[in-house]
Amino acid sequence: MLSIINQIWEIQVKSAANGYDGIQRNLRRLESELSELGFTVIDPLGRLYKETDTDIEATISTRLDGDSKVVKVLKPIVYQMENGQNILVQKGITIVE
Repeated sequence: MLSIINQIWEIQVKSAANGYDGIQRNLRRLESELSELGFTVIDPLGRLYKETDTDIEATISTRLDGDSKVVKVLKPIVYQMENGQNILVQKGITIVE
């Protein structure tokens, strides 16, 4: 299932970057279906990075300071609801500057 989630996420990112507005409705429906299956997909792009973050893995391209942010996301953060708890099933793979 993670492979499917990652492919849908990549399609969303590429379609938004290239202005493919015609498929956005379909992608939102897929996102809704994933949500009904208990999955939450989070895009951490632009998020301030802290070394204590446990839900992302970061390649750090510059010296860290208080303003270091996620500038590129290779894989999103994915949680799944199990027994009433959100369980981290995939860490976000990111680049931080």
